[in-house]
Order: sequence, then C-alpha cells, then structure tokens
Amino acid sequence: MYSSLRRFALAGLTLAAALASTHCQRDAGAPPSAAAGCCELTPNAELPEGKGRIVVRYPGDGGAKSTRLDLYTPGDASKAIGGTYGDAALELQPGTYDVTVGGQRVAGVDVRAAHDTRIRVGVLHVHAGDGTRIDLLDHASGATLTGGYGEELYGLPVGPVAVQIAGQRETALIEDGKITEF
Repeated sequence: MYSSLRRFALAGLTLAAALASTHCQRDAGAPPSAAAGCCELTPNAELPEGKGRIVVRYPGDGGAKSTRLDLYTPGDASKAIGGTYGDAALELQPGTYDVTVGGQRVAGVDVRAAHDTRIRVGVLHVHAGDGTRIDLLDHASGATLTGGYGEELYGLPVGPVAVQIAGQRETALIEDGKITEF
C-alpha cells in the first residue's frame, strides 16, 4: 500500500512539474497582457524607431479580403481608432489594444517597439445557397459577429464560433492559418 501511494504521489508531482514547465515555456517571452493563444510576437528590426506592428494574414488566395479589422483603445468599444479590410499590417505606438477581426473581439493585444504582433487567424468557408442567410455568433455570448447570404469566406481569430443557418446553430473551430469548411 505504501509503495502504491508513493508511486501515485511521485506521478502527481511529475505531472505537476511537466504542466508548470509547459506553461512557463509557452508564456516565456509572450506579451503579458495578450491572451495566451491569440497572438505571436516576433522581432522586426525594419520597423521605424519606436513603432510596433499588428499583422493579420488570412490563409488562401485573398478570399477573406472583405473581413473587417478594427482597432480600439483597451476597454473602449465605442469608437475605433483605426480599421481596414483583408490582410493588414498596422504600424502603431507600443501599447495594449483591443482588436476586432470579423466582428470577434481580441482583447489585450500587446504591441512592442521593433516587434510584429501577429494575430492568429483562420478562415471559415461557408457553403450555402445564394438565398440562405448565414449568421456568425460569438460562441460564448451568442452576440452576432457578422453575416450574409450564400457562399462566403469569413476571416476570424482562432477559436470556436457559432454558425447559424436557417435557424439551426452549430459550432465551427477556427484554426491558425487554416480554412475551415462548413
């Protein structure tokens, strides 16, 4: 019995150490304010002095060019301080920003001088008839993100998104650099 308890305790300590090590490695060098899975920070010595950059690149051949990206000061959703459509590379002063990609908010995006902050995005390719209404909803709150009719490509940050077609709702998982067929 003592030997079994000892092995169990050692296995638990080994698992805890492995999890802590993995957590520390994942977070090492990551922006402290950015959500763990939202962004990737890489040095970019070619940026103008004192500037950082938010970068969004959708997979595929520019099919998500109608996806809107808006930039906000943290916690202020009332007025965008910048925006664009499709792939983006926005040079900014260092700081923390909130960004919406396809209507989905990514909070706490850290921009550092001489670095690119790449927001992890993918594309949802919805196959539907021309007269069929499609609504994309926030997976957690159910709030409408965007929508349209017929076959469409939607650029979105990584993670789950609810897709509502003709009153029926399913969840799709958006993966970094991939096109999810729906």
